[in-house]
This record gives sequence, C-alpha cells and structure tokens, in this order.
Amino acid sequence: MASIVLRLDERSVKNGMCPVRLRISHQHQSAWVGTGVAVEPQFFRNDSLYDPITNRAYMAKEKRESLAVYVRKWDEGLFDLLHADGGVEQLNQMTAAQLRAYIFGERKKKTAKEVVTRKRGSTSADFLDWFQQYGQTRAAKSTRSHFDYIWRLLYNYMKERGMQALMFQDITYTFLVDLKAWNRKSRGEATRYKCESYIRAAYREGMRRGMVRRELDPFFDYKIERMPLKDIETVGPDTLRRLAAMKCNNSETTRTRDMLLASFYLCGANFQDMYYMPAAKDGQVEFVRSKVSRISQRTVQIRIEPELAAIIERYKDPTGERLFSFGTKFEIMQHNFRRGCDKIEAALGERVNFAKIRRTWATVAGKLECPDEVIDMSLGHVPATVRCRHYEDYDWTRTAKWNRKIIDYTLYNKQS
Repeated sequence: MASIVLRLDERSVKNGMCPVRLRISHQHQSAWVGTGVAVEPQFFRNDSLYDPITNRAYMAKEKRESLAVYVRKWDEGLFDLLHADGGVEQLNQMTAAQLRAYIFGERKKKTAKEVVTRKRGSTSADFLDWFQQYGQTRAAKSTRSHFDYIWRLLYNYMKERGMQALMFQDITYTFLVDLKAWNRKSRGEATRYKCESYIRAAYREGMRRGMVRRELDPFFDYKIERMPLKDIETVGPDTLRRLAAMKCNNSETTRTRDMLLASFYLCGANFQDMYYMPAAKDGQVEFVRSKVSRISQRTVQIRIEPELAAIIERYKDPTGERLFSFGTKFEIMQHNFRRGCDKIEAALGERVNFAKIRRTWATVAGKLECPDEVIDMSLGHVPATVRCRHYEDYDWTRTAKWNRKIIDYTLYNKQS
C-alpha cells in the first residue's frame, strides 16, 4: 500500500537547518517531494507524520502548518483515488513517481534563467499572488479566511492608488507607511495591525525562499505598532459572574463554560497550554507556556484554588498524565470550543473567549495594583528585566496571593 513519511535531507545543511522532504513509498519504489521547509535536526521527529516539529524549532508553528498542507493533500488525493471507479486497479498500476504526479502535480523543470534569478534573489516576483498562495497554506480555516480578507484589502488599496501590480520590490518603508495611513483612515486598528503582520509573515517567508534579497527587507526599519490598549477587548466582572452562574443546556456548552472559567483561575492560561497541561502536583500546576517555549524554559507555577479544583475533578484525566481530559484531538476540541463560545454569546449577549479571559485577568491585576513583575511571570511572559531572567528566583507564592485577590474581586466583588 502507498505510504508517506517526512525525512530530513541531512546532505544539505544551511544555517544549521536541513530541508524537510516528503517520501512516497509505493510498489517497492520511492519518490520525493520538496516541501520548502527547513528545520534544525535536533527539533525534528522522524517518527511523527502529523506533528514532526517540536515547539522549540525556529518558526515551529508556521513550519508545522506548511508540512500539514502536504500531508493533508496526500490524504485527500489518495482517498479520492481509492474511492473512484477502478481507483484501486489504477493505483496498483502506478509507479511512485506517477502517484506523486497524480497527487502533487508534475514537477516543473526550471530554466537556466529561472535558476539564475532565484540565486540572485529577484525582486520581480508578484507579491500579491504569493500572499494569496501563502495564506492558502495556513492550517486553520479562520486564518485562511483572514488572509483572503487582507488580500482583498490590498487589492482595493492598489485600485485606489492606480497600481497595476504589487511586486516584492514595491513593499518598501514608504509603502508600509502609506498603507498604515490608508487603513487608519477607513478601518480600525485591529485591521491595520493584522494587515501589517500578515504582510510581514508572507514577505519573510518569500525572502527565506529566495524571492527577494534579505537586505531589501523593509521590516528591519519599519516597526509594526501594537494595537492601542483601548482596542483590546476584555470581559467585565458582571459578565464573568453571569458566566459562572450560567445554566447550560448541553455538555458542549457546559464544558466550554468550565474551561473558560478554568482559564481565568489559571491566570489567563490559553487553551493550547490547558490542553497539554501536565497533572497537578502538591496542589499546584507547573508548565512551560507553549508560546515562549523556544525562547525560555522557565516554568509557570499556579496554585490550585478551590474553584479550579472542582473543575479539575469533573474533567480529570484517567491516565493521570494531564490536568484535563478532553477526549479528542486538539483541532477538533478547538472547533468545539468555538461553537460553545457562540452559544454562550447568544445566552450572555457578549462574546467570551480564551483571549478575552486572558486579557481580563491582566487588566484586573493592573487595576488592583498588582506589581508588573508578578503579572509578567503569572502570564508566562519572558521576564522583562535581566535581574528576573538570570539572577533571581521568583517567589510563586506571590502569584498565588494575587490570583486569589483577582478571583475574589472579579467573581465575588470582594476587595482586600
């Protein structure tokens, strides 16, 4: 039966990274597909097809998404072939190379001119086409739809400016400043920030693939402004109290409500950290925040309050390895929580999700005059000062003390 694996090409090492190739095995033959992804060898798992790159790899999330596109294309292509009329006989007659061409398309041979252009880092590539192509490789459906929206926004910008095309050479400091002003004039700060962030992600991936020279990168000088604090949405204490007292009609909504509250009790832990969070020991949980795991291996330690203990008891992992038992894959659970959040929004009249819960915890902490150091450490941020990063152990009882104050203030309107 035809099968695939992901393998590192250790013969080609550049900047300490090896390219990842997809190997098709069929009829005792092999065919290879280049993925365009390169990774440090120590952060690559040969035995894992669906999650081959560890969190500590450079741009791990983006690379996992790129590889997932190839694996998903293989699964869908093979499924369609096997379920077509005469598909099994057709598959048995194919060579590995023919199967590769059937699923991934014929390999295009580069002309000598194209090879020279790529080596020199041509700036004549069409950025708008590449932006759309890059956006379609994102794993999450919501991210792909956001890229489509930003693509349409860029197209409208070009029309207003009378531009016939948007090439890599057009993405300059001056262009970015003008685009920022255009976005601010007709759209909100959230759209402006997302537009600039997505352009940077696509531009730098194109730069890594040799579509544009590194020295032309405008983002070395152009710094993307963060969203103003007034545009960052939080959940009010009244809404959180109504959420805690909410009666749910089904298990999906109940689980979503409980996990949102658990996130608040865990100092605003995001869903990914909660999904993989190890089991509690000595009345506290200890984990490394996934978003900064590549930069820092500092652990976050949070004491389990009575409210959290009740939720843990309801969703206890029978294996004893993790804090919660979700019973399904991360992506499926994430989708289920989105639906649960929709139902909670219909009941409460206000959107509540994990991102807003996290911001709420930080906002309430600031309102109660919690020290910045405690907020940073409790949220799992990389410490802001050299003293905290290298010279001084943090006392996690401070987090326990302030977390209790924040819970009491928000849910019970107690001030101490």
